[in-house]
Amino acid sequence: MSLESEAIQRAAAEFIHDRHRLGAFVNGLLRDAHVAEDVLQEVWVRLAAEVEKGTRLENQAAWCRGVARNLVRRHWEQQQSAKVVANSATLETFLDRMELAFAEVDDDPEDWVARQQALDECVATLPERSRQMLTLRYESRASMDEVARAMGQTFESVTKTLYRVRRALLECVERKLSRI
Repeated sequence: MSLESEAIQRAAAEFIHDRHRLGAFVNGLLRDAHVAEDVLQEVWVRLAAEVEKGTRLENQAAWCRGVARNLVRRHWEQQQSAKVVANSATLETFLDRMELAFAEVDDDPEDWVARQQALDECVATLPERSRQMLTLRYESRASMDEVARAMGQTFESVTKTLYRVRRALLECVERKLSRI
């Protein structure tokens, strides 16, 4: 096996190990699973090309987040209907903070699995109406106005309810994880 092949295999193993965090970072920014998957694939293609060129990456995870960040920014710039100003200082600050937050997260995949399991269990304990609201907003990607119409509530009511549900879920997940 050539050194180039070994380097690509090491990079691939590290990429796969860190993919859940990178995916969460990209999904959190884009909120579109299909576009996020395209970004992840493009990050891998660029990573493989760099490794093939012999580039030594000190921190592959940070490098991948940087590439993903630039791809997300480019996606936003290309969206004519985007509600963000892609070149604004606010967007740059937001991207910086998101990247820093993900860089500081424990990279143990088992921790992410435990968090997801705890979240699933906590969601299952919610009243049906709260679960329905979460499904509309986060799985169906409905706007807050659309959720309000579907639920027969005001925009303000939905906003407050979702805030309370998210807080309750956070507290529930933290309680469950503290028992592990």
